[in-house]
Amino acid sequence: MSHNEDGFTLIELLTVIAIVGILSALGLTSFGYYKASAAYASVEATLHDARNALEAGTVDADNLPASVPLIVQGAQGPITDNLAADLLPGMMVPRNTAFRVSYDSSCDNGGCQSTFLQVNHCFGDEYAQFVRFGDGVELKLDHIAGEGCPE
Repeated sequence: MSHNEDGFTLIELLTVIAIVGILSALGLTSFGYYKASAAYASVEATLHDARNALEAGTVDADNLPASVPLIVQGAQGPITDNLAADLLPGMMVPRNTAFRVSYDSSCDNGGCQSTFLQVNHCFGDEYAQFVRFGDGVELKLDHIAGEGCPE
């Protein structure tokens, strides 16, 4: 009589478990990177949309919108502040995003900041800013280190 049992040995099972563990650790590391990358891509897209809305809101140099004090919006949807909504027509704040805007309509020289836009993603560790000075000089600051949405 011969005992011919089919199956895996303990060593084979432990080897498979170790390989699966290594692959899942690599996958989790990559997932964190892709999640942060996607959050920053959302920041970039939102800042681009805000700049386009700003251009639409300030197209008539003879009839500029009123000054906007620093407004912070963390809620999804259209801009809720009336002054900021006039400055940024049609601007929508995406989900999990904090948006800041200020605008000084009286700023007409390089010594003052006429426009400020900042976008943070709540699940990211970087944010982006756009600043325009009164003389028309623009400055885009990207990949600024910072944690998520400000309180």
